[in-house]
Amino acid sequence: LKEILTNIQELFMLRFESRVKNEGLESFEKIIPRNANTEIAPKAYIDALLKILLEVRNMYKDMIVSFQSEAKFNESINKAFVEIVNRNHVCKPSTSKSPELLARFCDSLLRKKYDENDFENDLENIMTIFHFVEDKDVFNKYYSKMLAKRLINRTLKSDDAEQSMINKLKEKCGFEYTRKFGQMLADISKSKDLNNKFKEYYFARADYQDNVSFLILSTMNWPLQPSLTNITIPEELEKVYENFKKFYRISHSKHKLNWLFHLTNGELKANYCNSTKTGYIFMVSTYQMGILLQYNKDISYTFEELMQKTDLDYDFLTAILKTLVQQKILKLIIGTEVGDPLSHYELDMDFKSNKYRVNLNIPIKTLSEEEEKKEEDHKVKERMLLIQRTILNTMKIRKTLNHIGLVNEVIAKVVDRYNFRPTIINIKKCIDILLEKEYIERVEGTKDMFRYVY
Repeated sequence: LKEILTNIQELFMLRFESRVKNEGLESFEKIIPRNANTEIAPKAYIDALLKILLEVRNMYKDMIVSFQSEAKFNESINKAFVEIVNRNHVCKPSTSKSPELLARFCDSLLRKKYDENDFENDLENIMTIFHFVEDKDVFNKYYSKMLAKRLINRTLKSDDAEQSMINKLKEKCGFEYTRKFGQMLADISKSKDLNNKFKEYYFARADYQDNVSFLILSTMNWPLQPSLTNITIPEELEKVYENFKKFYRISHSKHKLNWLFHLTNGELKANYCNSTKTGYIFMVSTYQMGILLQYNKDISYTFEELMQKTDLDYDFLTAILKTLVQQKILKLIIGTEVGDPLSHYELDMDFKSNKYRVNLNIPIKTLSEEEEKKEEDHKVKERMLLIQRTILNTMKIRKTLNHIGLVNEVIAKVVDRYNFRPTIINIKKCIDILLEKEYIERVEGTKDMFRYVY
């Protein structure tokens, strides 16, 4: 009788879980309708998931108390919510969408001024959704890239807020999950100290420039791409650039500096505009700076001349000139198309803006669709190798194990150690690979038993 009651309870819980999942997905679709042409705002997405979770828990609160089985009901609700978070219509065809949107929500939160009480509440909400995210490794990669941008571009609003977020993630996933985040913050702190020492070293020189700073970032910890084009350092920066390299070599002779000019930026004072006597401050990339500083020497340049003087490759120079022409900083005076080798460009003296500080630094997309696909393929291959490693380690300990037991153990270990949930299809593929390589073998006379091969 006890066994029958247990089976009935398990069946009831499965149906309850299915009902919660279906109701949750229907509610989600009412809040965020299917529309392939609409980009989902991260905050709207996270708010929708939080609203559904709260509604579900409130809806079934009395039932949970009545059945005096709170743990089992909460387990069913949690399982249903894992499905809602990772397999709603926004996530199709990839479960990577939820961790991406959650990371983007974190990024927007950490960029703005905040009230401490509001931030703590937002932080708790983030961790609530994070708990249900299966692909926590994907969240890590997005969060890492966005943290790097905040630190490099100095757009973070609070060191304390950044550290609080990292501490929460560390509590949930362990030290290794957030190790690189901590190293990135440490690199920024070390760079500040290094800049102070450089200024002391450099201060007595006649060509001293106080308005230049450098970031020294360790390759192993930062998710940064190399520069895809060369650039000739502008004369105005060449001396301080060379002096810093000499200074750095004194105390770091074994270190190699790889310059990431696509991540550098600066400010130019523009005094040529007819619309103002005070001029403007242009916030520019180093590439834009390399082009605009040429106009201190001459009033007009051809495309080929700018390419020769800046050493920028054709595609980059074309993209940068297009933005400068669109922003009415430069004007195309000869030629019909930006990028024509014989086209001529000069400063637009009639440039006008309501702002004194004008941001011209529009990022140029550095990853093509093909390169993004390569990144995705690399992620898939990396995961498959981690699954294979987990299968081998499990079989080495267990010696023999049936298929269901192996799959369940591998899922649990991969989720715990590598922060993503492997699919059963991928686990089966990895088992087949290891069978083919003869690292494991099927036990004779059985259909689903595997043995570790010594």
